[in-house]
Amino acid sequence: MKFEFWKYKGREVKSRWISSKDYKKFKPITQVYGICFTKDEKVLIVKDLEGWKLPGGTPEKNEPPEETLKREVYEEASVVIGKSKLIGAQEVIMDRKNFYQLRFIAIIDNVENLKPDISTGRLMKRKFIEKEEFNDYIKWGETGKKMFKEAKKAFSSEM
Repeated sequence: MKFEFWKYKGREVKSRWISSKDYKKFKPITQVYGICFTKDEKVLIVKDLEGWKLPGGTPEKNEPPEETLKREVYEEASVVIGKSKLIGAQEVIMDRKNFYQLRFIAIIDNVENLKPDISTGRLMKRKFIEKEEFNDYIKWGETGKKMFKEAKKAFSSEM
């Protein structure tokens, strides 16, 4: 996929979607996000100060990406995920630095009462949306559309 150009907090960014089942080739990994599905195929999104997004965040030192995903989804949404699978990465170039943000699909095992995020102390909002609503909430341009199309396909065929 070609690079897409956009701005983040006034800074020039270029990014592209890369399909992959192996994250070892992506370095450095700065973020891990999950497209988390309920058993009835709804998608979990969370709302922070910047708006609706996928749950996820920054890996801790030496933390495997799958563990980052589990921890971040629980911290932000009080949701326990089970089976997960890498679908690819968003390659990002900003301030002349290259980095990668991994994207997984996951199955939601349990939804608990919402608690404040351990890292920020803020109570985020969570919502379970229909697949068809995804691009209405998550506005990540063509990169996001390609990523979500791949997530739906992987969920339907492999989860």
